[in-house]
Amino acid sequence: MHQTVRLCSIGKTIVMNKKEIKAKVGELLSLGTPKAKVFAQLSGQGGRDSQLAYFVAAHPNPIRCEKHSGKVNVLIVIMLIQAVMAFFVGYFASAKMGSSAQLMIALSAIPIALLFVWGFYTNRVGAYNAYIVLSIVQAPQTLTSLTTTSLASWIGFAVSIGVMFYVIYVRENIFPGFLMTTPKKIKGEYVFVD
Repeated sequence: MHQTVRLCSIGKTIVMNKKEIKAKVGELLSLGTPKAKVFAQLSGQGGRDSQLAYFVAAHPNPIRCEKHSGKVNVLIVIMLIQAVMAFFVGYFASAKMGSSAQLMIALSAIPIALLFVWGFYTNRVGAYNAYIVLSIVQAPQTLTSLTTTSLASWIGFAVSIGVMFYVIYVRENIFPGFLMTTPKKIKGEYVFVD
């Protein structure tokens, strides 16, 4: 689906696709234009305001990124530890399947964790949102299995919930313009934090 935005300036109509809109948002924000002003400038010009609001809110502020880089580094270490743990859990849980299947199952968890590491390292709000959504989706299934399992499973569940809240905390510090996985709206208006 090709989406366009029309910007009118002195009798000219400029048509931009999603990629160009995102680039224009980045250009205006890198010039120091406040986020609310960027949204107002590009809003109502043919594109969906919700998508424009996402692009504006998802643009990482370099000052915020630098200020909270230590929190992001902690998050990256946590993800790497989870990747190693997932490898060993997958390896030992699939021991009855044979050595090649066992290794393939164990290795399958690593790329997902590394994608999250890359997303967090490069300040991509999508990585934070995806982690939050996956954690919420998996929580009921994990909770159901806890009724018959060991103390270690309860500890693992508590750690998972703690990591999810830490991801939310870090995302709130770097991308304060989001509420769950969408840009914040108050009384029908998008709210941006510079």
